[in-house]
Amino acid sequence: MDLADFKKNYLNDKTLLEHSRLVAKLSIKLFLKLVKIFPDLGKYNNKTDIMLLEYGALLHDIGVILEKKLGRGHHKIGRDLILENKISNLDEEKNLIVANIVRYHRRALPDINEHKWYKNLNPEARQKTDIFAAIVRFADALDYNHFNIADDFDIGYDTKSNILTIVPGVNIMLNVGYIDALNKKKDFLEKILGTRVLIN
Repeated sequence: MDLADFKKNYLNDKTLLEHSRLVAKLSIKLFLKLVKIFPDLGKYNNKTDIMLLEYGALLHDIGVILEKKLGRGHHKIGRDLILENKISNLDEEKNLIVANIVRYHRRALPDINEHKWYKNLNPEARQKTDIFAAIVRFADALDYNHFNIADDFDIGYDTKSNILTIVPGVNIMLNVGYIDALNKKKDFLEKILGTRVLIN
C-alpha cells in the first residue's frame, strides 16, 4: 500500500490529517535543530532516514480510526496496520522502523526483552528507531490539542549542565495543557540524548 492510500484509508478526518502533517513538519524541524547540538545524530541526516522520520510522523495516528472498534491503543493498531499492509516503496526493514516509530510515539518505551517487533530490528535500526520515535513523541505533544497551529519553537543547550531547553512559540502556547503533555512525553528524548529536557 502506498503512502497516499494509508492517508486516504486511515487519516480521512481533515483535522487528524492536518495534525499528522504538522507533526511531520515539527519532527523534521526538531531533528535538524538537534543535529546542530548533537553531532552524532548527523549520521541520520540524509534523504532516506529523514523520509523514515517523516513517514513515522505522518502515520503516527493511523490507528485512531480503529481504536474504539478494536479496543486497543492506536499506537499498536498503527504499528500493525503498517506491518500487515507494508508501505510499498519501503523494504522490510524500513517498514519495521516506521511501524516501531508509530508504536512508540506514546505510552511504553521500547523494551528489547518484551517487544518482539522492536527486538526484530538490528542494533543500528533500533538506535535509529529510538531517535525518531522520541522526536515524533515530543513533536506530537507540541500540537497536544490538535489545533494544528503550532508553528515554531527554539532550543538551547547548556553544555555545562547538560540541559536542553525547549522554548515553544506563541501558537504552541495556545494549546491548553501543552506543558504537562511535553513534560510527559520528554522522557524518551531525555533517554536517547542522555540529557535533561526543560520546557521554558
